[in-house]
Amino acid sequence: MTPKKNFIPLLLLLSLSALFVFSLYPSSPPLSQSSPNFTTVYTQNLNSPNFTLIIKVLTFDRLASLSRCLHSLSNAHYDNNKVNLHIFIDHFKVLENGSVNLDEKLNESRRILNFVDGFSWKYGEKLVHYRTSNVGLQAQWLEAWWPSSDDEFAFVVEDDLEVSPLYYRFLRGLILNYYYNASNFRPWIYGASLQRPRFVP
Repeated sequence: MTPKKNFIPLLLLLSLSALFVFSLYPSSPPLSQSSPNFTTVYTQNLNSPNFTLIIKVLTFDRLASLSRCLHSLSNAHYDNNKVNLHIFIDHFKVLENGSVNLDEKLNESRRILNFVDGFSWKYGEKLVHYRTSNVGLQAQWLEAWWPSSDDEFAFVVEDDLEVSPLYYRFLRGLILNYYYNASNFRPWIYGASLQRPRFVP
């Protein structure tokens, strides 16, 4: 059964309208907007000569973990960029009942301090902050970084983590694409995580 002749112009008009609508709204956005090319973008120069990245390492009483973390950071690729290292060491807890072996804790703290003081960081300045009282991990996070400018960025690392040698290139690519690239700026992006984020109570 063939359609009536007066329906043919209507079908033709609907088909052309559908083609016009689909041509205006492609099914997927351009690749340059949805998926920045991080394999090449990190080699470009940042638009700000004042760009600074500071690594903030939070540690407590785990020397073996801290050593593994710092060596993984030291083995990363920084591409001749200056990267500063700040290490925050929390003080051990002193209980009111005096059950803590102070000599053992002091020796443990001394070993950590000796290791951190002797650790070589060739990519920028190294700063060691040793607390005189225990504050806990939450306070360590909250007080680790007070940005001094809009071009200063911090990478906060707990001492039980080990980073990829390529982590800096990835973070630098994020900053370049979503902060310094005006055509791709995202005001709702205020940070990036290389692990599952959670708030420590």
